[in-house]
Amino acid sequence: VDYALMMICGGIPWQAYFQRVLSSRDYKVARFLSFAASFGCFAAAIPSVVIGLITMNTDWESTALNAALTKPDYKLAVPLTLLYLTPPVVSFIGLGAVSAAVMSSTDSSILGVSTMFTRNVFTEVFYKNASDKFSLWFLRGTIVANTCIAMLIAILVNSVYGLYLICSDLVFILLFPHLTLVVHFPRRTNRYGMIAGFGVAFFLRVLAGEPVLKYNAVLKYPYYEEPTTDEYGDYQYGYQKFPFRILCMLINFVVTLGVSYLAELVFDRVPSLLDYLPSPDLSGKETPYMKASGDEDGNEMK
Repeated sequence: VDYALMMICGGIPWQAYFQRVLSSRDYKVARFLSFAASFGCFAAAIPSVVIGLITMNTDWESTALNAALTKPDYKLAVPLTLLYLTPPVVSFIGLGAVSAAVMSSTDSSILGVSTMFTRNVFTEVFYKNASDKFSLWFLRGTIVANTCIAMLIAILVNSVYGLYLICSDLVFILLFPHLTLVVHFPRRTNRYGMIAGFGVAFFLRVLAGEPVLKYNAVLKYPYYEEPTTDEYGDYQYGYQKFPFRILCMLINFVVTLGVSYLAELVFDRVPSLLDYLPSPDLSGKETPYMKASGDEDGNEMK
């Protein structure tokens, strides 16, 4: 249940999806693209499954590799299949295409993440008066930092599929509640609630441990599976059997709504100058709470 709901709802707030939906001409085109993409993703997974089946059923000792595949070799299924089971021309073109696809996806992801962090976090929350030149230099520094982090993850993590699950995991826990609240309950949320919900959910998720990132849980939910050793003698990190992802997501909902409501009550009774994170109204203009819900005399706006 935990993984099923995560895979269903965790793919909704992805930037790659909304980048295309929001650029559509109208809602009909966006809806068509959404349904068509589901079949497209299914079709795109077929070649990977076929290559995996070929890799697992090949007698590798009879090939130029002249050795049986072991567990660490499974992550090399695609390059091994292209290198040893196809003609040199196909191998050259296939490996080049895979390398080009990986590099193009990597640089676009790093640029997108750095740009969103600079625009949505740095200039919108922490430094609103930043000049374009200063923001550009901050963006360059963010690109360097994200590149270093990505490099460390690529060196330390052995499973690409595991990284994909972690991305869906974090998006489901951290972003899905905020997207739902912003779209359906825009007047019930504010920046204080968003930051609090994001922080609490992220803290709980980190404490839950992650085998892909090679660390055990600090906060052990019910039915926690302790670390063991498999038949190959490799150390297996502990993992959670309890649906803690759904729990963290729900806590994010509750904390965001609760802190947003408390912040609204507080800033309705204190001077608006103390509101360092004013909430924008529906027109996009940043307005303190006292003026967002009424005029200067406290009357409700029509």
